[in-house]
Amino acid sequence: MQPIIQAFVHQLDPVLRRVHRVWEFTEDPQCVLRVALSFSNQDLQLSDGTQIRRGDRIVELHLWNERIPRMPPEGPDLAWSLQFYRRLLASLRLVARWMEHHPEAGQARALRGETSMVDPARGLIQALGFDLILLERGARGWRRLRYQMDDFYVWLLMRTYNPASLRNRRLHQLERVQFWISREAFLRRYGTS
Repeated sequence: MQPIIQAFVHQLDPVLRRVHRVWEFTEDPQCVLRVALSFSNQDLQLSDGTQIRRGDRIVELHLWNERIPRMPPEGPDLAWSLQFYRRLLASLRLVARWMEHHPEAGQARALRGETSMVDPARGLIQALGFDLILLERGARGWRRLRYQMDDFYVWLLMRTYNPASLRNRRLHQLERVQFWISREAFLRRYGTS
């Protein structure tokens, strides 16, 4: 079954990246992030007071799944966690450098990521300076179905690229989240100037 899942994901993932205009903004082999330029689909206020309006330009952050370090078979340990954390920090600095020199990214009011995760990763996202929004709670109808489909696809990605990450975790334990940070807060934290 695993080879079938892998073949499916390897065929579907590039198609979805093209549809959502996600691309590799750097050739640095340590980078674990891709980006897309997009627009906010909601109004919200970030924790630093930045107001985001529907239609504001944003930079979307996407994990570069093939580059996430492989976990040991028994699941994440301290060595893996430290390696991933260092690569993620370096990747965020690369995104900041790219934003400082890319005209369209310079117009972005904020950065946003969206994924499915389990509880322990929440602390990491917040420690990196991002605001966290849980999406599934209270969702109904087609939106709830969409989140469940997204959860399933993330589960397939994890199973394909890092199966040990699913150790002792089930699909129903995943929660859909968005994480946001204002452009100013991001560049202050990760930029060179």
